[in-house]
Amino acid sequence: MKNTRLLLLLCSALSVACTVTGRPDFINMSEEDIYAHNLEQPLMKKVYCFQENMTGSYIRRRQCMTVEEYVYRLEQSVLALDVLQPSAGAGPFGVIRD
Repeated sequence: MKNTRLLLLLCSALSVACTVTGRPDFINMSEEDIYAHNLEQPLMKKVYCFQENMTGSYIRRRQCMTVEEYVYRLEQSVLALDVLQPSAGAGPFGVIRD
C-alpha cells in the first residue's frame, strides 16, 4: 500500500515535470496565435511552423520551432554532412581548380 502511494506520487510528479516546460504548445496553436506571439519576440525567438515529411512516411507532420532552434538544426546538418564527406582542400568547398 505504501509503495503504491509512493509510485503514484512519483508518476504524477514526473508527468507534471514533463508537461510544465514554460513553453506554449505551438503545434496546436493557430496561425493567428503564433503571429500574436511573434509580435512580442526578438528575431531569434520568433516561432516558425512548417509541414515536414518524416523519413519513410507520406504523412506530413507539422513542426514548430524558434528561429534559433532552426538555425541550430541547420548547423548540425551541415556538420553531419561535413563529417560524411570532408573537404579535400584548403577552401570551404574543396580544392580550387582553374
